[in-house]
Amino acid sequence: MRASETAVFDMMEVRGASRRKRPKRSALRHRIEFIAFRIAVGILKLLPEGGAAAAGRALARSFFRLAQSRQRILLKNLRDSFPEKPAGEIASIARGCVETFGATFMDFLEASDLSREEFCRRAPVTGVEHLEAARARGRGVFLLSAHFGSWEIGAMAVGLLGEAIASVVRPLDNPLLEAELARRRTRFGNRLIAKKEAAREILRAMRRNETVAILVDQNVLEREAVFVPFFGQLAATTPALALFQLKTGAAVLPVFTWPIGSGRYETRFEAPLWPEEFELPGVDRVERVRRATARYVEVTEAAIREKPTAWLWMHNRWRTRPRDR
Repeated sequence: MRASETAVFDMMEVRGASRRKRPKRSALRHRIEFIAFRIAVGILKLLPEGGAAAAGRALARSFFRLAQSRQRILLKNLRDSFPEKPAGEIASIARGCVETFGATFMDFLEASDLSREEFCRRAPVTGVEHLEAARARGRGVFLLSAHFGSWEIGAMAVGLLGEAIASVVRPLDNPLLEAELARRRTRFGNRLIAKKEAAREILRAMRRNETVAILVDQNVLEREAVFVPFFGQLAATTPALALFQLKTGAAVLPVFTWPIGSGRYETRFEAPLWPEEFELPGVDRVERVRRATARYVEVTEAAIREKPTAWLWMHNRWRTRPRDR
């Protein structure tokens, strides 16, 4: 790796770590939160089939009635992204988004306790030939996904296809809850890469021809961002995936996990994006990174347009604006 590229990746790690600094939380608070979580999980197990998801939908509706700031973000994002839709349809999508958020969390808690056989029944996978083609390249595979449907169930489902995957994640502030979440995420063999130490670990994984999942659909700070179109607005997007793809020559494979009802989710692979698509003559590296990032976001937007209630619209995706806007 050239010294300049090492500096870019190091800077990404340091900035990510510094942005996550928060006031110190007490061990007592961590313990209380963990006990409350375990009690809630125990109660959910007593509910009949479908009861946990229904409870999740009800809790999410109650939370968003109280969380006025998130409710405003949710509605503004939808109005700005779908200006052609009437107010009634926007309100319907917003309700569906909130309910999907609650249900998918409960479905993940339930699914992560299932046997392999039952989990596979609940989480079918299609388009596996695209994954095989990407892996055949021999340079590792990047899975491009988003906070869409149950991305947690999708990661577990992909990890059962003959080779475990690594997911880049931001650890929770509560170490007890983080350990519980990590246990569920890695139950079928997957492993986790913490964002603050991601760059070097990702490059090592690519050299070993492994598969790494990265979500690129959330807002980032201006100094870290590439601004690319997303639902008709420029969105501050991390260039990390593009930098990694152009550095390693790995395929980027879009994959999204769609809710299909009754606590079931279909994980669908799409055609790989090859680095050669962005290696155009006369185009410098900065422009190649921008074009690659724009393509990733374009693919993500297409999936969201197909089922808008499945994406996390309450995230302030367009918070960071370009200086000249």
